Amino acid sequence: MSALLKDYWLLWRMALSTRHRHASAFILGLGVLVALVIGLLVQIKNGDPMLSLGLALRIFLGVVLASWLIYFVPGAIKLNSPANARLVPRLRRRLIQLTAIVWVVAVATVTLMTLETRLTPALVFLGTGIWIAAFGLGQSGNRVGQWVQFAAWMFIVFNRHVPAGLLALLQSGTGFAAATLLMLAFAAYALQATFLDGGERHYAAREAQVLQTERLTASGQFRERSQVKFGAAFYRWALRRDCQAGEPGKLLTHLLGSMNHWTYRAVMLGAFVAVSAIVLVALRTFAGPELQQMVTDMAWAGFACMMLLPLFENERRNVRVKDTAAEQALFRLAPRMPVSAPAFNRKVAATLLRIALLEWGMLAFTVLCLGVMSGASASNLFLQACACCLTLPLVGGNLRDHARRVGPMGWQMLIGLIVSIGLSVALGMLARELTGLPVMAGAALASIAIALAVVALGVHRADGAPCAFPAGRLA
Repeated sequence: MSALLKDYWLLWRMALSTRHRHASAFILGLGVLVALVIGLLVQIKNGDPMLSLGLALRIFLGVVLASWLIYFVPGAIKLNSPANARLVPRLRRRLIQLTAIVWVVAVATVTLMTLETRLTPALVFLGTGIWIAAFGLGQSGNRVGQWVQFAAWMFIVFNRHVPAGLLALLQSGTGFAAATLLMLAFAAYALQATFLDGGERHYAAREAQVLQTERLTASGQFRERSQVKFGAAFYRWALRRDCQAGEPGKLLTHLLGSMNHWTYRAVMLGAFVAVSAIVLVALRTFAGPELQQMVTDMAWAGFACMMLLPLFENERRNVRVKDTAAEQALFRLAPRMPVSAPAFNRKVAATLLRIALLEWGMLAFTVLCLGVMSGASASNLFLQACACCLTLPLVGGNLRDHARRVGPMGWQMLIGLIVSIGLSVALGMLARELTGLPVMAGAALASIAIALAVVALGVHRADGAPCAFPAGRLA
């Protein structure tokens, strides 16, 4: 038994070896941040501490569980390579066993988290088991898993049109037992298909698996991806226009590649809003009354958490600047670029700040539009707008000394954002006691002041740093 546990522990560590060394701290910090934000919003809205605390704890566990699954499953799939199978004959069997244990723990945890809520534990148990098995199958490049995940979302959207007798049957003793057996059969099939058993089919499927899992590694998550044709065409139009104008500030907006340009982001956000609008309209039209009420009551708070996306976008920019140092140095050779380090750094800082502000504005507009589509009340929309302001200090996340080769800074920005939100809420409470201003309104004003201070400090730091993209890096 000891040898078996050692095998499991070794495979667990190897499957998670692709994550960054600060991934654990970042996941825990992100879970705490999301739980605090939603718990705070629910507390301000309902005034029930126990409800807010229970919801915050569930959200924290959900974020942590989902994050570790996203790391573990692709890592385990990558371990099942033909070469490893030759070197370690029992590797595939151990991977299947360990993944099954992780699956059981995840399903049990999610089911327990839904107790004492409006959700039906039996349906959550079945849905979670099927979805996690389909997730692993989809990450291995198998289309069946991806279609099952899509079908699961469609079931959630159109659940009101599912015959009531079928739902009652699934929750009854005999129906639940039969559905559980079908779920276990699908999970067994998913495990066998996810961890292929050698042969030509194994080699043929490796390419799809590598492409599917590479995006979740520390080195591959920030790479340029294949572009949407419409977004790429829109970007090429902006590039031609900026090259003809020859203005240094506009040319610098192309520093980090096409997928980090505001035009491409605008196209992607527009597509996301369109798809989300269809889903929300479908939910408000076809979903059951309980789900409709849940969407109206809670969706706006979930949408507000989208404002945390700049955490990842700032990290993407930092990594892109670091990994493409030689290419960035070419910008200094452009005739109209400033020559001195302070002037060049100020131009780079102004460009990155403008990009961050534009991105924040587009994201805040998107979040508020989605809140309106979900049927949020005026008071909820006000809270949503104030929550958007709480993330304003992130616009200064890329204002630093870019001449230094530093590792990922996501955890630093995460800690800074947590401190900023805590300080803003504390100042908002103080303002309420002194002036009667609502807490979130005071916190939003405090966040704006903190953002101004962060931006001023970042510009001052960049102004005194060496040239951001020294031409010596070309050597």
